[in-house]
Amino acid sequence: MRPHIVKWHGSSSMFLDDPQTIAVSHGVLGRYGGSSAAGADKNEDGVYIWIDAESDLEFVLLLDAHETDESAQLVLSYIDGAISEIAGILRGPIEECFRNLHDYMLGMLTSERFREDCRGIAGETSCLLCCRREEYLWWFNVGDCLLYLLHPELTALGQTLLNQRNFYEWIGKVNTFDKQVPCYSTGVRELRSGKNVIVLSTDGALEMGPVFLEHIKLLFDADLEKGVKDFMQMSHDRGIKDSVTMIAWQVELGHHPSYPSDGSRQELDARQIELN
Repeated sequence: MRPHIVKWHGSSSMFLDDPQTIAVSHGVLGRYGGSSAAGADKNEDGVYIWIDAESDLEFVLLLDAHETDESAQLVLSYIDGAISEIAGILRGPIEECFRNLHDYMLGMLTSERFREDCRGIAGETSCLLCCRREEYLWWFNVGDCLLYLLHPELTALGQTLLNQRNFYEWIGKVNTFDKQVPCYSTGVRELRSGKNVIVLSTDGALEMGPVFLEHIKLLFDADLEKGVKDFMQMSHDRGIKDSVTMIAWQVELGHHPSYPSDGSRQELDARQIELN
């Protein structure tokens, strides 16, 4: 079975006043270009989704550009051109794959060729890369896109957002990888046993205010495609100006995750703290 691949950038299909949600293998992609009545006239987001269900792998890229989507298109073209090498890394020994993926991505983004290409375009983009293999989730983040991991044990402790939004950090004409010391964040998390829901979103969704986080948490119990579709429609109904792009998928795991060595469960301690 061949991997499922979706490659898209906002200027190719803007989705102005037209929220759309599609299934991509066991994942869901939602796109909305914003309300023209509120002043939206372009979409500068971008997406690359590579899902290999046979190998139990997901590799996704979310981009949120400004001025133009040239920076998003540039990153997409590099990822698409390298996907065979990236797939080889992801299918390698799990003890090495995330470290090797980090080194590969850093090498690509700091290469003279890529940096020279960035100097010739208009605008910049935030960039969030995310990969799930077995019970581990890895990410590489530049800028202010959002990554959520939903599981009852984590939600009970108030943990849903995995990454930190970083402002004044981009790839493109102004390029963090063209500095003496590139600035970005990366991490790996162990998923929990049972059902995990992973969600990536551009920050346009934050125009919804507290409703956004409430809806994100509801995605755990919802039919995922319907939940993302409802949020895209809600964004349109509320007339937000910024574009919103969301990628979500569900993973069922049966491994034994880490717990405290004294046998306690942290969520019980958290509830006691809340009561006090």
